[in-house]
Amino acid sequence: MVHSPSDRPFLEALSRHQPALEAFCYASLGRREDVPEVLQAVVIRLWEKSADWDTSTHFLPWAFAVARFTLLSHFRDKSRDRLVFDEDVLLAVAQETERAAEQFEARKEALGSCLEKLDHEQRRLLNAHYITGQGLRELAGAMSRSESALKMTLLRLRGQLRKCIDRQLTQAI
Repeated sequence: MVHSPSDRPFLEALSRHQPALEAFCYASLGRREDVPEVLQAVVIRLWEKSADWDTSTHFLPWAFAVARFTLLSHFRDKSRDRLVFDEDVLLAVAQETERAAEQFEARKEALGSCLEKLDHEQRRLLNAHYITGQGLRELAGAMSRSESALKMTLLRLRGQLRKCIDRQLTQAI
């Protein structure tokens, strides 16, 4: 397929908002293993409809509308499965997920800023547990601390980050 310079705004918007679209799919699907397949279908459908997107408007609401219809199509195809959500429930979940995903970038930026305010050891602990996936027992042993003390430290750090993010988002309004 030949790409033209006019495809660039669409491709940039799709790349920038793909994490929000993926989060939208995760929140909307009952089975996590369906997400890659549905996300791929959403991206293909967006590409097919890229000429319909008005570049003077926001990409994400348009992309969510396409994703919502793609998800509804997926659920209709899977309707013979045992667990199927009612279409009204799916639309309500989709609307709530859209609201949350629209705030994704702002929350991500606020998190980055708040993480910078933590000291090196606090960031190292969060990274070890949440990014590299080290368990509490392993971390506690490596840090010569009890698991319960480490759990409490992580709880406090999450609370501190949540308050910092909320403050930053409130100030941005």
